[in-house]
Amino acid sequence: MTMFSKISNFITDMIYDTLPDVKPEKRDIVEYGVYMTVSEIVKIGLIIIIGAILHILPYVFGVVAIYGMQRVFLGGIHAKTHWGCVATHSAIVFGVVSISYFSEIDRFYILPFVAAFSYVTAYKYAPADLPQKPVKSKRQRMQLRIGGAVLLSGLFTASAFVPHIWANIILYTCFIQALFMTPLAYKISKNKYGREEVTV
Repeated sequence: MTMFSKISNFITDMIYDTLPDVKPEKRDIVEYGVYMTVSEIVKIGLIIIIGAILHILPYVFGVVAIYGMQRVFLGGIHAKTHWGCVATHSAIVFGVVSISYFSEIDRFYILPFVAAFSYVTAYKYAPADLPQKPVKSKRQRMQLRIGGAVLLSGLFTASAFVPHIWANIILYTCFIQALFMTPLAYKISKNKYGREEVTV
């Protein structure tokens, strides 16, 4: 049993002790929710601590927020383990910050490519779901697709006006998010889409 499982079991037991009316068959749902919450707290907490030590916390928050918002609407691959998720998410956050800080390429050379790639990928694959968390209704799928398109449009518009490093953060984060929705990314990570109309 992993550390995350032990902590989530302990918290779930506490919930059941304080809320005796919760039905036993709901335990798996409650425990899964607690498990995901604990792992997210640990992941984001580690990233924030490292960002604070390196004095790049605003940029770290920027990548986490932009990437997180896109994931809500557009979906994408997931690591198979929570420690793998921590490592991958950390690499994305600090990789984007590093590239954004040192890259001197003008935003207007990057923007057309990233925007085109992101819109095409979102149109073909978003919301890129998983069997564990499928998008079950056409209405939900449409809402997520519209929300994703609006979000991307807002981000690309903002990237034309914000300072250079922030423009880079937006554009490189959008590129990675788009890449993680593709069949190639799903195949390499051994993930599967949760719907039938897109196959790997």
